[in-house]
Amino acid sequence: MDTDIAKLPLHSLNPFMPGAGKQPPELVGRSHDLELMDRMIDRTKLGLLDRGIIYSGLRGMGKTVLLLKLNDMASRQGMATVQIEADGDASSEYDELMHELSLAVMRIRKPDIRQRLSEVFSRVESVSLDFMLGSATVDLRGADAGKQAVRTSSYKLELLVEGLSEELKKDGSGLFLFVDEFQDMSAEVMMTLITVQHKLGQRNLPFYIIGAGLPNLPGVLTKARSYAERLFEYRQIGRLDDTAAADGFQKPARDLGYSFDDKALTRLVDLSKGYPYFIQAYGKAAWDASDSNPITVNAVEQGEPVARAELDQGLYVSRWQRATPLGREYLAAMASLGETCTSAQVAEHMHRNASDLSSIRLSLIELGLIYSPERGRIAFTVPGMDEFIRRDIPTENQSYDGRAQRQIV
Repeated sequence: MDTDIAKLPLHSLNPFMPGAGKQPPELVGRSHDLELMDRMIDRTKLGLLDRGIIYSGLRGMGKTVLLLKLNDMASRQGMATVQIEADGDASSEYDELMHELSLAVMRIRKPDIRQRLSEVFSRVESVSLDFMLGSATVDLRGADAGKQAVRTSSYKLELLVEGLSEELKKDGSGLFLFVDEFQDMSAEVMMTLITVQHKLGQRNLPFYIIGAGLPNLPGVLTKARSYAERLFEYRQIGRLDDTAAADGFQKPARDLGYSFDDKALTRLVDLSKGYPYFIQAYGKAAWDASDSNPITVNAVEQGEPVARAELDQGLYVSRWQRATPLGREYLAAMASLGETCTSAQVAEHMHRNASDLSSIRLSLIELGLIYSPERGRIAFTVPGMDEFIRRDIPTENQSYDGRAQRQIV
Protein backbone atom coordinates (compact mmCIF):
# COMPACT_ATOMS: atom_id res chain seq x y z
CA MET A 1 0.00 0.00 0.00
CA ASP A 2 1.21 3.51 -0.80
CA THR A 3 2.83 5.06 2.29
CA ASP A 4 0.93 8.33 1.88
CA ILE A 5 -2.36 6.42 1.88
CA ALA A 6 -1.25 4.43 4.90
CA LYS A 7 -0.91 7.64 6.90
CA LEU A 8 -4.49 8.69 6.25
CA PRO A 9 -7.20 7.93 8.83
CA LEU A 10 -9.40 4.95 7.98
CA HIS A 11 -12.54 7.08 7.54
CA SER A 12 -10.82 9.23 4.90
CA LEU A 13 -10.14 6.14 2.78
CA ASN A 14 -13.74 4.90 2.67
CA PRO A 15 -14.22 3.66 -0.93
CA PHE A 16 -17.98 3.18 -0.63
CA MET A 17 -20.33 5.97 -1.64
CA PRO A 18 -24.07 5.39 -2.13
CA GLY A 19 -25.72 7.76 -4.59
CA ALA A 20 -27.73 7.79 -7.80
CA GLY A 21 -25.45 7.08 -10.76
CA LYS A 22 -22.22 7.30 -8.74
CA GLN A 23 -19.50 5.06 -10.12
CA PRO A 24 -18.68 2.34 -7.56
CA PRO A 25 -15.03 1.53 -6.87
CA GLU A 26 -15.60 -1.93 -8.39
CA LEU A 27 -18.17 -2.71 -11.11
CA VAL A 28 -18.85 -6.35 -10.25
CA GLY A 29 -21.12 -8.90 -11.89
CA ARG A 30 -21.41 -7.02 -15.19
CA SER A 31 -18.58 -8.60 -17.19
CA HIS A 32 -20.92 -9.92 -19.89
CA ASP A 33 -22.37 -6.46 -20.42
CA LEU A 34 -18.90 -4.99 -20.82
CA GLU A 35 -18.09 -7.75 -23.31
CA LEU A 36 -21.22 -6.85 -25.30
CA MET A 37 -20.05 -3.25 -25.60
CA ASP A 38 -16.56 -4.36 -26.63
CA ARG A 39 -18.17 -6.49 -29.35
CA MET A 40 -20.31 -3.60 -30.60
CA ILE A 41 -17.30 -1.30 -30.77
CA ASP A 42 -15.19 -3.89 -32.61
CA ARG A 43 -17.95 -4.58 -35.13
CA THR A 44 -18.50 -0.87 -35.67
CA LYS A 45 -14.81 -0.38 -36.46
CA LEU A 46 -15.10 -3.16 -39.05
CA GLY A 47 -18.21 -1.61 -40.60
CA LEU A 48 -20.41 -4.50 -39.46
CA LEU A 49 -24.01 -4.13 -38.32
CA ASP A 50 -25.10 -4.74 -34.73
CA ARG A 51 -28.19 -4.26 -32.58
CA GLY A 52 -28.81 -1.78 -29.81
CA ILE A 53 -29.11 -2.97 -26.20
CA ILE A 54 -31.94 -2.46 -23.72
CA TYR A 55 -31.32 -2.94 -19.98
CA SER A 56 -34.29 -3.25 -17.66
CA GLY A 57 -34.58 -3.75 -13.92
CA LEU A 58 -35.67 -2.28 -10.62
CA ARG A 59 -34.18 0.91 -9.26
CA GLY A 60 -30.95 0.61 -7.33
CA MET A 61 -29.61 -2.16 -9.58
CA GLY A 62 -26.88 -0.01 -11.13
CA LYS A 63 -28.40 0.61 -14.57
CA THR A 64 -27.31 4.26 -14.67
CA VAL A 65 -23.81 3.34 -13.52
CA LEU A 66 -23.63 0.70 -16.23
CA LEU A 67 -24.72 3.18 -18.93
CA LEU A 68 -22.04 5.62 -17.81
CA LYS A 69 -19.40 2.88 -17.93
CA LEU A 70 -20.47 1.73 -21.41
CA ASN A 71 -20.50 5.34 -22.60
CA ASP A 72 -16.95 5.79 -21.34
CA MET A 73 -15.82 2.59 -23.07
CA ALA A 74 -17.28 3.67 -26.41
CA SER A 75 -15.91 7.20 -26.14
CA ARG A 76 -12.41 5.98 -25.34
CA GLN A 77 -12.51 3.81 -28.47
CA GLY A 78 -13.27 6.78 -30.73
CA MET A 79 -17.04 6.44 -30.94
CA ALA A 80 -19.31 9.51 -30.87
CA THR A 81 -21.47 9.17 -27.76
CA VAL A 82 -24.53 10.96 -26.42
CA GLN A 83 -26.24 10.38 -23.07
CA ILE A 84 -29.62 11.78 -22.03
CA GLU A 85 -32.30 11.11 -19.43
CA ALA A 86 -35.86 10.96 -20.70
CA ASP A 87 -38.35 13.30 -19.04
CA GLY A 88 -41.56 12.72 -21.03
CA ASP A 89 -41.66 16.15 -22.69
CA ALA A 90 -41.09 15.86 -26.45
CA SER A 91 -39.92 19.43 -26.94
CA SER A 92 -37.32 19.33 -24.15
CA GLU A 93 -36.14 15.87 -25.20
CA TYR A 94 -35.57 17.02 -28.78
CA ASP A 95 -33.73 20.09 -27.49
CA GLU A 96 -31.52 17.96 -25.24
CA LEU A 97 -30.77 15.53 -28.06
CA MET A 98 -29.73 18.31 -30.42
CA HIS A 99 -27.62 19.94 -27.69
CA GLU A 100 -25.88 16.69 -26.71
CA LEU A 101 -25.27 15.76 -30.35
CA SER A 102 -23.51 19.08 -30.88
CA LEU A 103 -21.35 18.43 -27.80
CA ALA A 104 -20.54 14.95 -29.10
CA VAL A 105 -19.21 16.51 -32.30
CA MET A 106 -17.11 18.98 -30.33
CA ARG A 107 -15.54 16.10 -28.37
CA ILE A 108 -14.24 14.40 -31.53
CA ARG A 109 -10.46 14.69 -31.34
CA LYS A 110 -9.53 14.50 -35.03
CA PRO A 111 -9.98 17.97 -36.58
CA ASP A 112 -10.89 16.69 -40.06
CA ILE A 113 -13.64 14.41 -38.76
CA ARG A 114 -14.92 17.13 -36.44
CA GLN A 115 -15.09 19.53 -39.39
CA ARG A 116 -17.10 17.09 -41.54
CA LEU A 117 -19.54 16.44 -38.70
CA SER A 118 -19.95 20.17 -38.11
CA GLU A 119 -20.86 20.56 -41.77
CA VAL A 120 -23.65 18.01 -41.27
CA PHE A 121 -25.08 20.26 -38.56
CA SER A 122 -24.90 23.26 -40.87
CA ARG A 123 -26.71 21.44 -43.67
CA VAL A 124 -29.50 20.26 -41.37
CA GLU A 125 -29.97 23.69 -39.81
CA SER A 126 -30.25 25.23 -43.26
CA VAL A 127 -33.21 23.02 -44.18
CA SER A 128 -36.21 25.33 -44.15
CA LEU A 129 -39.54 24.75 -42.43
CA ASP A 130 -41.37 25.35 -45.71
CA PHE A 131 -39.36 22.62 -47.41
CA MET A 132 -40.16 19.99 -44.78
CA LEU A 133 -43.79 20.80 -44.07
CA GLY A 134 -45.05 22.54 -47.18
CA SER A 135 -45.56 26.29 -46.96
CA ALA A 136 -49.12 26.15 -48.29
CA THR A 137 -50.39 24.01 -45.43
CA VAL A 138 -48.39 25.22 -42.45
CA ASP A 139 -50.43 27.07 -39.81
CA LEU A 140 -48.23 28.38 -37.02
CA ARG A 141 -50.96 29.72 -34.76
CA GLY A 142 -51.98 28.53 -31.32
CA ALA A 143 -51.53 24.85 -30.44
CA ASP A 144 -50.58 24.03 -34.03
CA ALA A 145 -47.34 25.96 -33.59
CA GLY A 146 -46.16 23.53 -30.90
CA LYS A 147 -47.13 20.48 -32.96
CA GLN A 148 -45.34 21.80 -36.04
CA ALA A 149 -42.25 22.59 -33.97
CA VAL A 150 -42.15 19.00 -32.66
CA ARG A 151 -42.60 17.64 -36.19
CA THR A 152 -39.79 19.85 -37.43
CA SER A 153 -37.53 18.62 -34.62
CA SER A 154 -38.32 15.04 -35.57
CA TYR A 155 -37.36 15.61 -39.21
CA LYS A 156 -34.20 17.47 -38.28
CA LEU A 157 -33.14 14.82 -35.77
CA GLU A 158 -33.55 12.07 -38.35
CA LEU A 159 -31.55 14.01 -40.94
CA LEU A 160 -28.86 14.82 -38.41
CA VAL A 161 -28.42 11.29 -37.08
CA GLU A 162 -28.34 9.95 -40.63
CA GLY A 163 -25.73 12.47 -41.76
CA LEU A 164 -23.53 11.99 -38.70
CA SER A 165 -23.68 8.20 -39.00
CA GLU A 166 -22.67 8.34 -42.67
CA GLU A 167 -19.63 10.47 -41.89
CA LEU A 168 -18.62 8.46 -38.83
CA LYS A 169 -18.77 5.19 -40.76
CA LYS A 170 -16.14 6.47 -43.17
CA ASP A 171 -13.67 6.52 -40.28
CA GLY A 172 -14.67 3.24 -38.64
CA SER A 173 -16.68 5.00 -35.97
CA GLY A 174 -20.35 5.19 -35.04
CA LEU A 175 -22.96 7.11 -33.07
CA PHE A 176 -24.01 5.62 -29.73
CA LEU A 177 -27.03 7.09 -27.93
CA PHE A 178 -27.39 6.16 -24.25
CA VAL A 179 -30.88 6.79 -22.85
CA ASP A 180 -31.64 6.53 -19.13
CA GLU A 181 -35.21 6.22 -17.80
CA PHE A 182 -36.18 5.23 -21.33
CA GLN A 183 -39.66 4.12 -20.26
CA ASP A 184 -40.47 7.76 -19.44
CA MET A 185 -39.61 9.10 -22.89
CA SER A 186 -42.42 10.82 -24.77
CA ALA A 187 -44.10 8.56 -27.33
CA GLU A 188 -43.22 11.00 -30.12
CA VAL A 189 -39.47 10.99 -29.48
CA MET A 190 -39.36 7.28 -28.68
CA MET A 191 -41.03 6.38 -31.97
CA THR A 192 -38.68 8.72 -33.85
CA LEU A 193 -35.55 7.18 -32.34
CA ILE A 194 -36.69 3.60 -32.84
CA THR A 195 -37.67 4.38 -36.43
CA VAL A 196 -34.32 6.03 -37.13
CA GLN A 197 -32.35 3.07 -35.77
CA HIS A 198 -34.52 0.73 -37.87
CA LYS A 199 -33.99 2.74 -41.08
CA LEU A 200 -30.27 3.22 -40.58
CA GLY A 201 -29.84 -0.43 -39.70
CA GLN A 202 -31.34 -1.32 -43.07
CA ARG A 203 -28.67 0.87 -44.66
CA ASN A 204 -25.91 -0.57 -42.47
CA LEU A 205 -25.21 2.79 -40.84
CA PRO A 206 -23.75 2.73 -37.30
CA PHE A 207 -26.37 4.31 -35.05
CA TYR A 208 -27.21 2.43 -31.87
CA ILE A 209 -29.51 3.08 -28.93
CA ILE A 210 -28.40 1.68 -25.59
CA GLY A 211 -31.29 2.27 -23.21
CA ALA A 212 -32.08 1.52 -19.59
CA GLY A 213 -35.29 1.62 -17.61
CA LEU A 214 -37.78 -0.16 -15.41
CA PRO A 215 -38.83 -3.78 -15.97
CA ASN A 216 -41.75 -2.68 -18.17
CA LEU A 217 -39.43 -0.98 -20.69
CA PRO A 218 -39.40 -3.84 -23.27
CA GLY A 219 -43.19 -3.74 -23.42
CA VAL A 220 -43.23 0.05 -23.76
CA LEU A 221 -40.83 -0.12 -26.71
CA THR A 222 -42.73 -2.81 -28.59
CA LYS A 223 -45.94 -0.88 -28.04
CA ALA A 224 -44.30 2.17 -29.62
CA ARG A 225 -43.02 0.17 -32.60
CA SER A 226 -43.78 -3.55 -32.95
CA TYR A 227 -40.46 -4.25 -34.65
CA ALA A 228 -38.58 -2.91 -31.62
CA GLU A 229 -38.40 -6.48 -30.29
CA ARG A 230 -36.04 -7.30 -33.19
CA LEU A 231 -33.94 -4.12 -33.03
CA PHE A 232 -32.41 -4.68 -29.61
CA GLU A 233 -30.71 -7.23 -27.44
CA TYR A 234 -32.70 -7.23 -24.21
CA ARG A 235 -30.86 -7.67 -20.92
CA GLN A 236 -32.38 -7.87 -17.44
CA ILE A 237 -30.32 -6.25 -14.70
CA GLY A 238 -31.08 -7.99 -11.43
CA ARG A 239 -29.51 -8.88 -8.12
CA LEU A 240 -25.85 -9.84 -7.99
CA ASP A 241 -25.07 -13.38 -6.92
CA ASP A 242 -23.30 -13.92 -3.59
CA THR A 243 -19.85 -14.16 -5.18
CA ALA A 244 -20.25 -10.88 -7.06
CA ALA A 245 -21.73 -9.17 -3.99
CA ALA A 246 -18.77 -10.34 -1.88
CA ASP A 247 -16.39 -8.96 -4.51
CA GLY A 248 -18.28 -5.67 -4.37
CA PHE A 249 -17.29 -5.36 -0.72
CA GLN A 250 -13.89 -7.05 -0.65
CA LYS A 251 -12.16 -5.80 -3.80
CA PRO A 252 -12.41 -2.06 -3.03
CA ALA A 253 -11.17 -2.72 0.52
CA ARG A 254 -8.21 -4.80 -0.64
CA ASP A 255 -7.24 -2.18 -3.20
CA LEU A 256 -6.58 0.09 -0.19
CA GLY A 257 -4.79 -2.59 1.86
CA TYR A 258 -7.80 -3.49 4.00
CA SER A 259 -10.28 -6.37 4.09
CA PHE A 260 -13.44 -7.67 5.75
CA ASP A 261 -13.05 -10.84 7.81
CA ASP A 262 -15.17 -13.88 6.91
CA LYS A 263 -17.97 -13.21 9.40
CA ALA A 264 -18.20 -9.57 8.41
CA LEU A 265 -18.29 -10.43 4.72
CA THR A 266 -20.98 -13.08 5.20
CA ARG A 267 -23.14 -10.61 7.12
CA LEU A 268 -22.65 -7.87 4.54
CA VAL A 269 -23.58 -10.15 1.65
CA ASP A 270 -26.72 -11.17 3.52
CA LEU A 271 -27.66 -7.55 4.25
CA SER A 272 -27.05 -6.35 0.69
CA LYS A 273 -29.34 -8.98 -0.87
CA GLY A 274 -27.31 -8.54 -4.04
CA TYR A 275 -28.48 -4.95 -4.65
CA PRO A 276 -25.60 -2.69 -5.78
CA TYR A 277 -26.99 0.36 -3.98
CA PHE A 278 -27.23 -1.65 -0.75
CA ILE A 279 -23.59 -2.72 -1.13
CA GLN A 280 -22.51 0.91 -1.13
CA ALA A 281 -24.70 1.84 1.85
CA TYR A 282 -23.74 -1.08 4.11
CA GLY A 283 -20.10 -1.00 2.99
CA LYS A 284 -19.79 2.68 3.82
CA ALA A 285 -21.42 2.30 7.24
CA ALA A 286 -19.30 -0.72 8.22
CA TRP A 287 -16.11 1.01 7.11
CA ASP A 288 -16.92 4.15 9.10
CA ALA A 289 -17.72 2.10 12.19
CA SER A 290 -14.48 0.13 12.07
CA ASP A 291 -11.18 0.81 13.83
CA SER A 292 -9.41 -2.40 12.83
CA ASN A 293 -7.98 -4.29 9.88
CA PRO A 294 -9.53 -6.63 8.94
CA ILE A 295 -12.94 -5.05 9.48
CA THR A 296 -15.00 -7.24 11.81
CA VAL A 297 -18.65 -8.20 12.08
CA ASN A 298 -18.93 -5.89 15.11
CA ALA A 299 -18.33 -2.91 12.82
CA VAL A 300 -20.93 -4.24 10.38
CA GLU A 301 -23.50 -4.55 13.18
CA GLN A 302 -22.72 -1.06 14.48
CA GLY A 303 -23.15 0.34 10.99
CA GLU A 304 -26.44 -1.42 10.21
CA PRO A 305 -28.80 1.24 11.59
CA VAL A 306 -26.76 3.96 9.88
CA ALA A 307 -26.95 2.12 6.56
CA ARG A 308 -30.67 1.50 6.98
CA ALA A 309 -31.23 5.23 7.56
CA GLU A 310 -29.14 5.97 4.46
CA LEU A 311 -31.30 3.63 2.40
CA ASP A 312 -34.49 5.10 3.81
CA GLN A 313 -33.43 8.62 2.88
CA GLY A 314 -31.79 7.69 -0.41
CA LEU A 315 -34.41 5.31 -1.79
CA TYR A 316 -37.69 5.35 0.06
CA VAL A 317 -38.69 8.53 1.89
CA SER A 318 -38.80 10.88 -1.09
CA ARG A 319 -40.78 8.37 -3.11
CA TRP A 320 -43.27 7.86 -0.30
CA GLN A 321 -43.69 11.62 -0.02
CA ARG A 322 -44.45 11.99 -3.74
CA ALA A 323 -47.69 10.06 -3.38
CA THR A 324 -51.02 11.59 -2.38
CA PRO A 325 -52.72 10.40 0.84
CA LEU A 326 -54.82 7.96 -1.18
CA GLY A 327 -51.72 6.91 -3.08
CA ARG A 328 -49.96 6.16 0.20
CA GLU A 329 -52.95 4.12 1.33
CA TYR A 330 -52.66 2.16 -1.92
CA LEU A 331 -48.90 1.65 -1.40
CA ALA A 332 -49.48 0.51 2.17
CA ALA A 333 -52.04 -2.03 0.98
CA MET A 334 -49.54 -3.30 -1.59
CA ALA A 335 -46.82 -3.57 1.07
CA SER A 336 -49.05 -5.65 3.30
CA LEU A 337 -49.43 -8.12 0.43
CA GLY A 338 -45.70 -8.47 -0.35
CA GLU A 339 -43.35 -7.51 -3.20
CA THR A 340 -45.90 -8.18 -5.95
CA CYS A 341 -49.66 -8.54 -5.97
CA THR A 342 -52.70 -8.04 -8.15
CA SER A 343 -54.81 -4.91 -8.47
CA ALA A 344 -57.80 -6.95 -7.31
CA GLN A 345 -55.99 -7.97 -4.11
CA VAL A 346 -55.17 -4.34 -3.31
CA ALA A 347 -58.78 -3.29 -3.90
CA GLU A 348 -60.03 -6.09 -1.66
CA HIS A 349 -57.57 -5.11 1.06
CA MET A 350 -58.75 -1.49 0.88
CA HIS A 351 -62.43 -2.54 0.76
CA ARG A 352 -62.85 -0.68 -2.53
CA ASN A 353 -63.81 -1.59 -6.08
CA ALA A 354 -60.85 -2.08 -8.38
CA SER A 355 -62.39 0.30 -10.93
CA ASP A 356 -62.52 3.06 -8.30
CA LEU A 357 -58.76 2.73 -7.78
CA SER A 358 -57.67 2.61 -11.43
CA SER A 359 -56.80 6.32 -11.56
CA ILE A 360 -54.68 6.23 -8.41
CA ARG A 361 -52.94 3.10 -9.70
CA LEU A 362 -52.15 4.90 -12.95
CA SER A 363 -50.84 7.97 -11.12
CA LEU A 364 -48.48 5.80 -9.03
CA ILE A 365 -47.20 4.18 -12.23
CA GLU A 366 -46.65 7.62 -13.81
CA LEU A 367 -44.76 8.71 -10.68
CA GLY A 368 -42.46 5.70 -11.15
CA LEU A 369 -43.36 4.23 -7.76
CA ILE A 370 -44.92 1.02 -9.07
CA TYR A 371 -45.07 -0.80 -12.39
CA SER A 372 -47.04 -3.58 -13.98
CA PRO A 373 -44.84 -6.64 -14.67
CA GLU A 374 -47.78 -8.29 -16.42
CA ARG A 375 -51.45 -7.60 -16.97
CA GLY A 376 -53.32 -7.23 -13.69
CA ARG A 377 -50.21 -7.43 -11.50
CA ILE A 378 -48.33 -4.58 -9.84
CA ALA A 379 -44.99 -4.30 -8.04
CA PHE A 380 -42.75 -1.69 -6.46
CA THR A 381 -40.04 -0.20 -8.66
CA VAL A 382 -37.61 -0.01 -5.74
CA PRO A 383 -36.43 -3.18 -3.99
CA GLY A 384 -37.31 -3.22 -0.30
CA MET A 385 -40.00 -0.53 -0.56
CA ASP A 386 -42.56 -2.93 0.86
CA GLU A 387 -40.32 -3.64 3.86
CA PHE A 388 -39.79 0.08 4.45
CA ILE A 389 -43.53 0.77 4.45
CA ARG A 390 -44.27 -2.12 6.78
CA ARG A 391 -41.46 -1.09 9.09
CA ASP A 392 -41.82 2.64 9.20
CA ILE A 393 -44.51 4.84 7.66
CA PRO A 394 -44.07 8.60 8.25
CA THR A 395 -47.21 10.17 9.65
CA GLU A 396 -48.93 12.95 7.71
CA ASN A 397 -47.59 16.49 8.28
CA GLN A 398 -44.62 15.17 10.23
CA SER A 399 -41.04 15.15 8.95
CA TYR A 400 -39.28 11.82 8.65
CA ASP A 401 -36.35 11.42 11.02
CA GLY A 402 -35.44 7.77 10.45
CA ARG A 403 -37.24 6.43 13.53
CA ALA A 404 -40.32 4.26 13.52
CA GLN A 405 -43.40 6.44 13.73
CA ARG A 406 -46.33 4.21 12.88
CA GLN A 407 -46.45 0.51 12.24
CA ILE A 408 -48.84 -1.33 9.97
CA VAL A 409 -50.96 -3.69 12.00
